[in-house]
Amino acid sequence: MNCGGTSKVAQDSEAVAFFTSFVDEKSFEFVANRAHPMVTQSLNSVANSGLLPPGSNAGAIDLIANPNFVKVFGDSISGSLPFYGERQFGAGYNANTGIEFKGIPTAYEQTYNAEKERFEIDFQISEKTEVFQVSLMLFSNKSATVSVTSTHRNSIRYTGNVETIKTPIE
Repeated sequence: MNCGGTSKVAQDSEAVAFFTSFVDEKSFEFVANRAHPMVTQSLNSVANSGLLPPGSNAGAIDLIANPNFVKVFGDSISGSLPFYGERQFGAGYNANTGIEFKGIPTAYEQTYNAEKERFEIDFQISEKTEVFQVSLMLFSNKSATVSVTSTHRNSIRYTGNVETIKTPIE
């Protein structure tokens, strides 16, 4: 015999319908509350030196006081996310230290995974010489994860929330 709870929580059908509508309309914004960088010896050294925000460690960095976003509005996507980790190529002078992009992605794929009750969105977008492969997982309770793989940096994942937006990307 096995003792265990149910693996799925019943979702409010109105909340799911509202969530599906703003994702399908491509009018939403993700805001991260934690960054989960690839932990390396260098990042551990930074964490051990006490340079990370309070409540953070090498594997989970608190972003509550750090403005950030990924906005999807129609065909346009923009993002501004802090980056913690190692860069493989030098950025040069006046380069963004965070992950910054804005424009129309070269590839965009959106699917609904009914088994896991989430939207999975993958897109590729370039900013100057750097190419970002971004994967979003959006859940009907409005929690979300964003994973970013770059041609110039180590991979990083963010956790946070997603909300509807009504204004175009500036």
